[in-house]
Amino acid sequence: MDYLLSAIAWIFWTLVTIVVWLLKTALWMLFWLVLPILLVAFVALRLAEQMLGKDAVRAWVKARTSKYGAGVWVRARRLTFALGALPIRVLAWFVVYAVWHALVSLFWRPKWGPWQRAWGKRWKPVKRTASGRKVKTSNKPVAPSVETKRS
Repeated sequence: MDYLLSAIAWIFWTLVTIVVWLLKTALWMLFWLVLPILLVAFVALRLAEQMLGKDAVRAWVKARTSKYGAGVWVRARRLTFALGALPIRVLAWFVVYAVWHALVSLFWRPKWGPWQRAWGKRWKPVKRTASGRKVKTSNKPVAPSVETKRS
């Protein structure tokens, strides 16, 4: 029984450390990527207020934020209603699927790419005889003959 509990504890703490690492990484990304952008936006806003006047700049900012904010609020409200109507089991399966999809995407790549698949399914001109009838061809690739290899 101790072996089972220690294995479960090890798995649990491994998952906790991974989640903590992801949170730390997200915070550092927020700090180093988003914070400089916010700082530049703040400085640009203050410069615009000095050049164009506070009322004009604030009216422009208010018009833009209310337009985008209203659209985001409508989408978020629809999404929260849809997720709130789902049973807890379904929401849990969404999380399980997201984790599974992330792991599969990290460790497995398909051998074919979209371009290879599209090239294999491309349109090919129809071969016709001298009288105009279609020549039947199989979809299977034909191995090159010995004669074509020599020439």
